[in-house]
Amino acid sequence: MTPDHPVSQQPVEIAARLPLSGWALELARRWNSGSYSMFILHGNIFDMFPHQEQNRLEYLALKTFLARRMFPHRDCLLFYDIGDGLTFGSADMQKRFFEWLEVYDRVENTDFHQTGLPRDFTSLAPLLRRFFMRQVETQDDRKGITLIVDYPEKIIPAADDAGTSQNERMALVTLLKWAASPDFRRQDVGIILITESAAELQADLLQNPHVAQIRIELPEQDERARFLASGWIEEMTPRHTLEEACDLSAAELAARLAGLNLLRIQHLVSEAVRNGQRVTPEHIAAGKKRLIEEYCRGLVRFKDPKPGKTLERVATHTAAKRKLQELAWLIKNGKGHVLERGILLPGRVGVGKSFLIDCFAGECGLPMMEIGDFRSKWVGDTENQQSRILMTIRALGPVIVVVDEADAVFGNRSEEGDSGVSSRVFAAFAAHIGDSSLRGREVWVAMTSRPDLLAIDMKRQGRFGLCIPLFPAQNADDVMALFSVIAKTRTIALSDELVAYIREHLGARALTGSDVESILNRAQECAVLAGRDTDVQRADLEQAVDSFIDPLDPHLLELQELAAVLACSDRRYLPDPFAAADRAMLTERFALLKGQLPR
Repeated sequence: MTPDHPVSQQPVEIAARLPLSGWALELARRWNSGSYSMFILHGNIFDMFPHQEQNRLEYLALKTFLARRMFPHRDCLLFYDIGDGLTFGSADMQKRFFEWLEVYDRVENTDFHQTGLPRDFTSLAPLLRRFFMRQVETQDDRKGITLIVDYPEKIIPAADDAGTSQNERMALVTLLKWAASPDFRRQDVGIILITESAAELQADLLQNPHVAQIRIELPEQDERARFLASGWIEEMTPRHTLEEACDLSAAELAARLAGLNLLRIQHLVSEAVRNGQRVTPEHIAAGKKRLIEEYCRGLVRFKDPKPGKTLERVATHTAAKRKLQELAWLIKNGKGHVLERGILLPGRVGVGKSFLIDCFAGECGLPMMEIGDFRSKWVGDTENQQSRILMTIRALGPVIVVVDEADAVFGNRSEEGDSGVSSRVFAAFAAHIGDSSLRGREVWVAMTSRPDLLAIDMKRQGRFGLCIPLFPAQNADDVMALFSVIAKTRTIALSDELVAYIREHLGARALTGSDVESILNRAQECAVLAGRDTDVQRADLEQAVDSFIDPLDPHLLELQELAAVLACSDRRYLPDPFAAADRAMLTERFALLKGQLPR
């Protein structure tokens, strides 16, 4: 490209009544730079996008938005997918194409203008290239050509070379040649590939320096507020305004709908309004939970904070509670810029990690998303799921993100045998969690009983640099606190006789919350069978304690506890025996146990 030959004589309009922003502005700038002729749009592609024309604001599907807002003056706008084949932006464009095609048929001795164009991409591509080059050569004003390809992952799906067909390899080479073509850039020919997940495309295309990737994020709060105020609710129910149909103000509603795209917001609100129901906080909470979990294909659990469920309900874990209360105060008072990006909570099984974080979410007043196992055996599906989850989390903020069994979920950079999927998943998590621009918007909590298996990259400062280990009861007061809290939730009255028995016979045992709940459940079962319901007596408790056997290997529990101690980032979070212990001796004991136990 030379200064006398700019790539686009008809640049994308940036100045308009409704200015471009976000991904659309990035596309316009990169298009007008003349550096690329191929673009990949990925992410929130099934949403609606605002377009203002003649003082009327409307929301359009992505391809319509591209045609009417981004490329309204192109000489030729083409669309392709393997279902419909080649279609056109207007009847005039289609007429001119088939006039050219008739000439092509006479020259090449083909009959496409009569029999129709081929639908498969590899057969259509040579025709398209000839058309592109002929059109730009005969246009004096050079308004350019744009080809928009839908579902490109069906043409060049992600796979290694051995797993691709001949047609897929030919299609990939064609796209790579188009992306690198100086003629395309010079003559203002652009190709846009639209896919929900870029990870579903061939890696060779994604890594090519001639291809620009642009992510469409979920809408921010101001975009959601503008959508709610755009009048579509009034059009749906002419006798009702948004304020009359909803128990929340427009600003409150826009804030509560974080994590949803505009299309799902429309579905959620319409569901209530068209069924004659009011849009209440309860309807929004239940619908949002359902829609987010559907969008993430059931691989996450979303929970809004429960009123009254605070850290005061947590027994023992005094040091951990104190630190989490400090973090909750920072969050509630808008001091998120000093928060850690992630909190690592190690501890032996049954120690109460999940309950503690539930209470922390209630203390902060933040929603919580728990990530499950999203890995799939299908090529590209794992990265696609991860991309959906991370995009939703980014849009939800502020939010608490909980990862249970974190060592298994995050994986490791060096894992082999899965064509690099684990290393890519790990790299994506590491990059996202290490993004300091999200500090205060997302608080990641990683829970694991084996922090030693968590990759060291994750445990560094800036990711999960704050490690708060949890431990079972350390003394009789701790044991009594566990019994008191759990008995209250089960409506069991602890008499003086029961309290004395617990202190005398159980006070020296390293019990966890799950141990105590199991004992009380058995004792209550004995009382119910005797016709006394919640009136648990000493004989019931004695029977439950005498019959209770912890099925877990004590050496494994010791290993998990030592792993938590060695991962701790601050001596103040350790019980006195561990805080004063020689670290070298603890490390030696841990290595011994690790060598003895089966993998």
